[in-house]
Amino acid sequence: MNNKLLIVQNISHEGPGILGDLLKEHEIRFELCDLSKGEAVPDPARFSGMVVLGGPQSANDPTPQITGELTLIGKALDAGVPYLGICLGLQLLVKARGGSVVKCPQQEIGFREPNGEPFMLELTGK
Repeated sequence: MNNKLLIVQNISHEGPGILGDLLKEHEIRFELCDLSKGEAVPDPARFSGMVVLGGPQSANDPTPQITGELTLIGKALDAGVPYLGICLGLQLLVKARGGSVVKCPQQEIGFREPNGEPFMLELTGK
């Protein structure tokens, strides 16, 4: 394992953004792999951590990219690689570990309701 993060990008125009800037600022090395360009993903076990970014896909899509990514994430987790999933990356984590990804019954846009109010989602019922 090297002292570098693996960042998996699901679509070219949604890169690491502020996360990438912070990693550079703190001199944390990373390798970016863009799946939308057909790039081969290196073995996650060679890295000190794995970040999977968002994208327009769903973790429920039966495409080769998504099914391959689910397998890759499962192998990374089985190898004990620390994992951070952002948006789609979190959905893929849930799915890779046997959970369900379902549509939210409430419409949301980012962190705001369509009318501009902050979006609130009660997950625990407490």
